Order: sequence, then structure tokens, then C-alpha cells
Amino acid sequence: MTQEQQLIIQQQGKLGIIRLNRIASLNALSIEMIQGIHQQVLAWQDDSQVEAILIASNSPKAFSAGGDIRYIYDSYYAGQNQHLDYFADEYAMLHDLYASKKPLIALLDGYVLGGGFGLAQACHIQVSSEKSRFAMPETVIGYFPDVGATYFFAALNEIGVYLALTGEQISAHDAVALKLVDALVSSERLTELEQALIQAQTLDLNSIQALVADFAVQQSHRLELDTARIQQYFAQDDIEQIELALAQAHPADQAWANSVLEILKQRSPVAKRASLKLQHLGRQLSLTEAMQLERDVQGLWFEQGDFIEGVRALIVDKDKQPKWRDDQPQLDQHIEALLKQQKALIA
Repeated sequence: MTQEQQLIIQQQGKLGIIRLNRIASLNALSIEMIQGIHQQVLAWQDDSQVEAILIASNSPKAFSAGGDIRYIYDSYYAGQNQHLDYFADEYAMLHDLYASKKPLIALLDGYVLGGGFGLAQACHIQVSSEKSRFAMPETVIGYFPDVGATYFFAALNEIGVYLALTGEQISAHDAVALKLVDALVSSERLTELEQALIQAQTLDLNSIQALVADFAVQQSHRLELDTARIQQYFAQDDIEQIELALAQAHPADQAWANSVLEILKQRSPVAKRASLKLQHLGRQLSLTEAMQLERDVQGLWFEQGDFIEGVRALIVDKDKQPKWRDDQPQLDQHIEALLKQQKALIA
């Protein structure tokens, strides 16, 4: 499939529109899509006819189901370097989206997972329908939440730790309450909102926010997530303590704790350890620092992590019986060393 087919690019009114169009793959972000989004966003930076940029999806099921993990797997197995280029291009795109001087709007309807979550977070305004589901499910495939999750999940403290370790999905309601999304708009009105953006006389950040507010559904900020229990059991310093606390949960919490513990037991020990370490470190890092640390950890992951085995079990052979490698406590030291090197270079 060509880049033009995977992305549909239009300009309507003062709005530049990028539609993800890899529908059969739930808009898993191919390297061509990443490069195409990046190039188009950069091209519109100096176009006086475009005042804002909308990133949306043509799929009725997903904004984006994440990165193209099969492409990464195949590249690594073939002894090639395309998987390294993929991450480099993805982070270059995210950097320039965050830095865009034109407001970027993510219109979300359906699954917003992994790399798709990172893409949405790089936009200045996130608008979601009630149908969306959000997750960073990387530990399922023996990886760690990347594309900026070391920053945007770390801001959520124990809730971020829970989401990073389990990979569990949250509702659009919770995404708004957690400030991962700016506004909830009924799915029935998304097209109407898009038309209002197209017809708007001005598309600066303030006018877009005001327009979105006119469409937004007013909602309670009570979380559907069991925050009290998450904050109690996921406040521990290491993964062993978290799992022990869940195993020894108060009788009133036992059913919930057993369910969460069963999820954690299925995840890669190496991925859990790295994910927890990154979440703790991310609380003291800027977005730039957090994303650079992710890039550095990616550099050692294919040799020390479980990504290849996780993709094999889930996507390639589909036996769902990953043979995770033994836990590596030294990974904590490796990640801390990478962060020290990064800070030394900045200094």
C-alpha cells in the first residue's frame, strides 16, 4: 500500500486535515504513515492558508491501534536496521508535532493504543468520543510504554504505574478525568464539530478550545478506575513489593487484587521492571528528557528485553505462550546509567 493510500491529506477552509487510512490494520502506524504525517505537518508550518491541523481516522473502530510491531519484528529477524529507523522517525515526528506552531487537534473515535496514544498526546488538543478506549499495552508484548508515556503517565503517579504495568484499557470518561484528553464529544457530533472547524474564521488555539467547548459533553470527573486501591497497592518501590502487596491484600480488596495480580503475572518480568523504573524516573523529567531516556532504553531493548518473543507469541505464531526471559534486576542500573549519561551530555 502506498503512502498516499495510508494517509488522506486535505485542506478545507483554514484547516489542514490528515486522515489515517490504514483501515484493515486499525491504523497501526507504518513507517510511511509516520514519515507522511511528519512531512505534512512540517509543510504546513509556513503555509499561511493553514491555521490549524486536524489528525483523524477513517476507521470506524480505531484512531490508531499503535505501532507497526510486525514490521519491527520482521526487520530485526532479517538482521536489518529498519526497526531502528522506525523508532528514529517516530520520535522525530513526535518532537515536531509537540513543537508545532500551528495548533494540532486529535479527533479520537475508537481504539487509541500505544503509538496511537503517543500521537494523540503530541497534539495540542485531544477530542474524544465516548466510544474510545485508551491504553499503552506494551508489557503484553514484552516491551515498555514509550512514545512519551514516561512523561505523560508519570504525571499520574500510582495510576500511571498501574496503566504502564498492566496495559489495561481505560474509557474516554477516565481519559478526560485524568487530563489525557481535553474534551468528550458525542460520536454523533464529531462530523458536525469537524465542519465547524472547517468553517471557522479563525483557528488559533483559544478559538479552537472555545469551539470544542460548545460541543463538549459535561461530565462528572469521578473516575471509573478504582483509584483508592490503585494508589494503595501500586505505591511500592519495586515490582516484587507491588505483587506481594496484591497477594496479601485486605479481604475486602481480595477479588480486585487477585484479578490485577493475574494480569501482572502474564506480563514480561523484564518489561514490568523497566516500565516501573521509567515511571518513577519520569516524575522528575521534562518531556524532552523522558523521550530521550526512552530512546536510550530502546537501544538496549532488543538484546535485553522481551519484545521479539512477545510479538512472536501474540502476532506471529499466535500461541499466546511467550517464554519470557528471567527477570533482570540489573536493568534498573542500566536505565539509571543511561539517564546519568544523558544529563552529563546536557551539562
